[in-house]
Amino acid sequence: MQSVKTLLGGVLLCLLTLQVHAADKHQQIDTILEQTGFNKLLQYVPNFAQSVLKQSSGALEPEVNSALSSAFADAFATPVVKRDVVTVVNAHYDARHADTYIEQLRSPLSLRMAELERNTSDPANMDDFKAFAASLQESPPPAARRQLIQRLDEANRTTEFSVDMQTAMFKAIFVAIEPVMAADLRLGDGELEKMVDEVRTSLDESLRTNTRLSYLYAFRDVSDEKLKAYIEMCESESYRWAIQLLGNAMISALNQAADRAASAMAAAGQP
Repeated sequence: MQSVKTLLGGVLLCLLTLQVHAADKHQQIDTILEQTGFNKLLQYVPNFAQSVLKQSSGALEPEVNSALSSAFADAFATPVVKRDVVTVVNAHYDARHADTYIEQLRSPLSLRMAELERNTSDPANMDDFKAFAASLQESPPPAARRQLIQRLDEANRTTEFSVDMQTAMFKAIFVAIEPVMAADLRLGDGELEKMVDEVRTSLDESLRTNTRLSYLYAFRDVSDEKLKAYIEMCESESYRWAIQLLGNAMISALNQAADRAASAMAAAGQP
């Protein structure tokens, strides 16, 4: 009997330990989403989806447009997109990397740089930003500074992520509308991917230019030495793990949203 009690006690302890670890894991994921600003991005997804839809679906019949807008509103709702993001992050969670990444996010250097980046998008700074951009036409930044900005963009996958998001939204429109298109108007094998590649190529240069201009402005008063220190942190293993994972999770969630919208359109198109 004593051995049975001991065994049951051990099982209970294991279950309690697993629950504690699960709670810690959930808390870490929440912390990452909050401190990176990912939660704010998720709040913006529904409006972003409707904005891209409005730009791309002007030639559709009004009733189809209305149905598509409704399908997008449901499919790209923040709670369901966040759920899908968390599912991917949870599946590829690494406690060691998560601990290090959160520590990096909370470092004085990271907090200061994040504040400077936020200031760039402040409407109050728009005139100053435009003046700065104009000044670069006459006095371009040194090559060494441009190389640092390029490294930062690549480490953070800023341009890549922006292109991925907009491309995913563009693809979502065609995936969603496919079920209600006439058979002779539907895309053939490989045509959608070809269109997506063309959109990606057209977006890449302009978004890359905007990203690097924003970085130049945000860190205009930051020394090369401090910028290098920040870049080296962004290039670290744990930081790159998190950036890659968050980006992949978002694109996966957007693709799932597109499939939901397509299913809703297919159901709406049935007699």
